[in-house]
Parts: sequence; structure tokens; C-alpha cells
Amino acid sequence: MYKHKLIGRALLFVTALCILAMGFIPAAAAGVDETEILKITIGDPTQLSTKRYQNSAVVAVSRIGTIAAFFTKTDIGEFYRISTDAGRTWGKERTYPWYVGPMSVGLREGGVLNVWDERPVEGSLDQLETNRVIFTDDFLSWENKTATINMPNYMPSVDGQRPNAAKGPIIQLPSGNLLMPMYGGFEGDDSNWHRSFLVQSIDQGRNWDYYATIDYTPNDPHPELPGLYISSCEPSVVLLPNGQMLAMLRRQYNDMPWEYKPMYVCWSNDLGRTWTTPKPTEPHLMNISPTLAALDNGVLACQYGRPGFHVAFSLDHGHTWKDRVSLSHLPEPYITGQFNMIKAGPNNLVAIGSDVAGVKVWPIFVKRVKVSPSRVILTGRVVNEQGRPISGALVERGPNRYSVDDWVVDPVGWNKRILQFCQNDAHPGEIIPIEYLPQLSYRSIQKSNGYPTARTDEQGRYVFKDVDLGEYVLTVECDDYAPTHRHVNVRPQPKPVVLTLQSGQLVRGQVVDVSGRRIGGVCVVLDQWHCHTDPQGYFHWSVKAPVPQEVTLQVYKKYSHQ
Repeated sequence: MYKHKLIGRALLFVTALCILAMGFIPAAAAGVDETEILKITIGDPTQLSTKRYQNSAVVAVSRIGTIAAFFTKTDIGEFYRISTDAGRTWGKERTYPWYVGPMSVGLREGGVLNVWDERPVEGSLDQLETNRVIFTDDFLSWENKTATINMPNYMPSVDGQRPNAAKGPIIQLPSGNLLMPMYGGFEGDDSNWHRSFLVQSIDQGRNWDYYATIDYTPNDPHPELPGLYISSCEPSVVLLPNGQMLAMLRRQYNDMPWEYKPMYVCWSNDLGRTWTTPKPTEPHLMNISPTLAALDNGVLACQYGRPGFHVAFSLDHGHTWKDRVSLSHLPEPYITGQFNMIKAGPNNLVAIGSDVAGVKVWPIFVKRVKVSPSRVILTGRVVNEQGRPISGALVERGPNRYSVDDWVVDPVGWNKRILQFCQNDAHPGEIIPIEYLPQLSYRSIQKSNGYPTARTDEQGRYVFKDVDLGEYVLTVECDDYAPTHRHVNVRPQPKPVVLTLQSGQLVRGQVVDVSGRRIGGVCVVLDQWHCHTDPQGYFHWSVKAPVPQEVTLQVYKKYSHQ
């Protein structure tokens, strides 16, 4: 018996030595309670111009890391500045003779290729010609030549556009071949819809040939979502570290910024030859002009806009998005949201766009950080306008949302804050009237959703235990108060979140058809408040005191006035 015990202990000791030698450690010590978050640092912006309402500011980067930021000034022309330190500082202002489009690539062989201004070749329905500009790696000189794009018989689409290059980057494959995303219409396509596709060059951009279609879907796959539908346009495509390709598409094409369709994503496993069926971004990214970038640490970034100017991030190859940073929240007509971003180093970006002061360029640095614990206790208080605690309030911890499909007409307070900044660039001194202010949509608490809830105690305190790190929307409701909600990003050792309620009440209704079927995606207008019904047909309205005794109610199905 004693001999067997010694043998067992010896085996256990040897096993332990082997585990240590092989680098294995017990799970408890390996950080099973760890999780990974992003540490995003926005550097100080550099102002390039006072022009606000524009969509022509772009950035490009060479193989040696030199960055050029191109921008316009009101009625003056095209300019650019150069950075050699990842966008932290910028050199002197230089003139440039032409507009520079957002389609570029720093070639591994040297030089920066830029493609812009697609136009028909006279007498041909199978060819376009485009400008092919090659900058030196330092952006101090360039040559401008013409390239040819060969494709099936093309035709103008619903807005009369011929096929044109979309958003960068141009992708250089391991073979050295180039892929460039475009959109437009081909012979046989319905002229009401756009097609998103790729063209390929095997001679560094001198000639391009049709390569593959990313998406052409004439029928709206989600008619319950508000907004106009236009199939697929403004694609941005990126090569992921795992060998897949990701495309993000705009499926709404309308100048009214309050008509929302989320952008869609799809993937390719064969270098862009075939693509999965596009699906809406999760959470929804609204709603135009995406620009993708894949960092060396596996983080994927997407710049997009209207309303505002934002960058969101993904750790799962674009399936879900998180950690959105907003560089501006201005709606149309103050900024278009059609801006640009580029990977400027292994794990950093440079984004260019406008805020109330004009065109700026921002350096962005992204780190993946492991933290522990992966779950925390989220606490806070609910108080009234005088700071007194509100007991019995119901607080819901719902999923993260970036959707802004609600808006307020003629927000007087917003006008007062912004008029001093926003003069019409085309007509100095003329004020553009603000009519619509989009915002994060309010959704009332419904037990059927199954989201965690908590009641406040006599001190107004609420507690959520075992909360995963991440983004949520906190919604609070209480009798005799106007409900409120807030987007929160829960990090290790979170600070208490104080929610302040104003006097008022919740108004909730449901839209159904004559058979009683619930109708989602309907626009409901209550005085100056515009909102859309959820999938169950409910509309939600947080009314602050004084509560009106009567309101004007209008219901529109997709603004068809039916």
C-alpha cells in the first residue's frame, strides 16, 4: 500500500513537471475570467479648412507610412498636407491641381495609386476611362495618366449614374493583382437598383476588367425597415487577416437623412469571386458611405456617417460592431457624412471629415487589452430634476443600439447652439435652417423582450450583477415621469450611472392593419416627434411636462402617404 502511494506521488510530481515544462498552467491561473476589450485613443485633430459642407476630403498612405490628406477650401481649390508620424503632426499646406477620389492603395512595388473620375469612352458601351494618378512614396510628385475599365454593357441607374468607383481601399492581393469596388448598372438590370461589383487589374491599374458581383438584389429583403431601398451601392471591401474578404454596402440611396436603412455586410472565401448573402450590420450602422480598414492586430474598423461622422470597430471579422467613437453628430445639411479613413500603421488609423469648425484630420490608435474580471456589478441611481432619489423606478439593461431612426422637427434649443457655427459655405452669411435632428431611438420597457431589469430602492439605487463588459442601453421608466435612456460602455470598475428623470409620462401605441396584424417600420408623427414602430408594431414616445392634452397624430407607411 505504501509503495503504491509513493509511485502515485512520483507520477503526480513528474506530471506536474511536464505540465510546467510544456507551458501549461491550470485553467484557474490562465485567466478564465479574463476578457478582451479595445483601448481606443483619439489624438488631437489638425484643422485643415473651415469648409464644413463637403464630401471630397480624403486620405492616402504609401508603403513607407507617409500619409497625405487632401481637402478643399471654399472657391479656392484643392490642397493637401503630409504627415510622417501616423497623423500626429502635419506639414505645410501644398496645392494640388485636381480633385482626389477616395480610391487609393500604397503599392508594394512603390508609389501610391489613385483612381478617380470614371467617364464613358465615346462610342463604347463596354468601356470607361478614368484618371490614374501615381504619387511617389513621399507624395511630393506625381504623374497623371488615363486607365481603361472594361466591363459588361453598362447602363445608367436610378439616379442616372454610370458605374463609378466606390470607397477605398483598393486591395492588392498576394499575387500583386489589384481589386477595386465599384457600383452602377449593367445591361439587363432594373434601372431602379444599383449593383455592387469588383474590377481587377493585373498591370498596376493601367487596365481594369470586370471581376465579380458582390451583390445585386432587386427586392428589398427587409421591407419592414424604414427608408428607401436601392439594392447595393457605395461598397467598401477589405482583405481580412484570416484570408476572407469583407464587403460593407449601402442599401439606401436618398438625400433625405431621416430615411434610414442600415448598411449591410457580406463575406467571400475565394478572394472576392463569390459572396454570402448580405445581412444588416449588428448593431445597425446608419447609413451611408462606409470605409473599411483591417489592422494588424485583427481589429476591423469602419468609418461611416449621416447623421454625424463615426468610426466603429469589430473583433469578429465584421459580424458585430462595438466601441463606436463619434467625431461629429451634425446632421444634413451641415455635413454629408461622406468622409474617409485609412490604415496609417500596423494598429492605427487616420480619419478625415468635418465638424462644426470645418475639415479636420484625426489620428486614431487601437490596442487590444486583456482585462479581469470579465463580469462586473453595474450600479447607479435614478433621481429627479432636483437630485432627489426616485424609488420604484424600473431600469432595463438592453442591448447596444446605434440606430437613430427617430428625429425631432425644428429643435429650437439645438438651433440656438449651432447657428453661430453653421453658415452656408456656398453663400457666406446665409443660415441654413435646421429642420431635423436625428437621435438614438427610445424604446419602452417590455417584459416580452426578456432583457434584465432592476427596481430602485428608497435611495434611488439600482444594481445589475454579473454584467459582461460591453455596450448597453439603460432605459428607465417610472409613473409621473418622462422615460429616459442612455448608451453606456461598461468597463472594469465601472462608475455608477446616474439617470435623471423629468416630469412627464410614457406614451406607447400600436399600429395594426384591418386584420389585427402588427405592422413594423411605420412612421408615426406625434406633433414634432417622428418615430418608427418596432417589429411588434409599437411606437414609443417620452413626453416631458407639460404634457399636451391633445396631439396631432399621423401614420405613414414608408412615406407613401397611404
